[in-house]
Amino acid sequence: MTPERKDAADEPTVEHDSAADPLLEAELTAALGEFAAREQPPHFDPRAIARASGATRRSRFTLAAAVVAAAAATAAVAVLAAGGGHGDRPLPPATGTPTRTAAPSAPLDADAVVRGLFPAATKYQNPGTRGKVHLAQVRALFTSAAAFTEVWGDGGLGATCGARADGVLAADPSSVLFYRGTTLLDRHASLTLDPVTGRISGITCGPRRGDPGDPAVAGRYGHHGAAGKGVADCGRPAPATWLADTPTSGTVVHGWSVTLDGAPPFMLGVDDTTGRVSVTCR
Repeated sequence: MTPERKDAADEPTVEHDSAADPLLEAELTAALGEFAAREQPPHFDPRAIARASGATRRSRFTLAAAVVAAAAATAAVAVLAAGGGHGDRPLPPATGTPTRTAAPSAPLDADAVVRGLFPAATKYQNPGTRGKVHLAQVRALFTSAAAFTEVWGDGGLGATCGARADGVLAADPSSVLFYRGTTLLDRHASLTLDPVTGRISGITCGPRRGDPGDPAVAGRYGHHGAAGKGVADCGRPAPATWLADTPTSGTVVHGWSVTLDGAPPFMLGVDDTTGRVSVTCR
């Protein structure tokens, strides 16, 4: 045996000494317990760690967003100072939420204008039927309030060229004749219609210029019939006012669209040979 191994074999160990000395063992146990009490292992709480980690990320994100916003504001100021990056052109103004553009209304039909104006004018001139006229509807036929005032005139007389009438014969808006009873008046009217809206912008009045009118229509609706009996068409009694418009022509028979007292129109045909009148109700 070498001297080193002999010395190691002769050196007493701590376990041997403590086993040999009960007092030393007790002191060693107490020292180890005191050390364990002072050095507690760290407490591991995953939820607390997650909360702390999330708060840290949010704070970093908020800080980054603030930095970006500040940089954008600085860049905007720089762009404005430099002319907006568009040379000398100013930046376009900010706009709000776009609104839907109202669709333009469809233009009025010429027949609708004639049937709206002249029956209303002749009814308005009669005190017994004036209350049936809706002036708001008549105004809607015109391009403006000024045009309505000019054409309508005093009590609707402007629409019949200053003469009281109860019958109107309109070949078209530019060729209008007026009746009082069966008498053809010495008046000729021509409406001016706006080319875009179709509404009335004016009226031109003048002498009748020898226009013959239609005696068959005037004779049928311009009086109340023999012995006071009323003439009825399509269930309507003898009218106080009438309008014949939209003329049609055939080989033997010509016709008109007839409106009595503002009611819906119906078709009337006149035989050019016999003078016989036929009515087609709708």
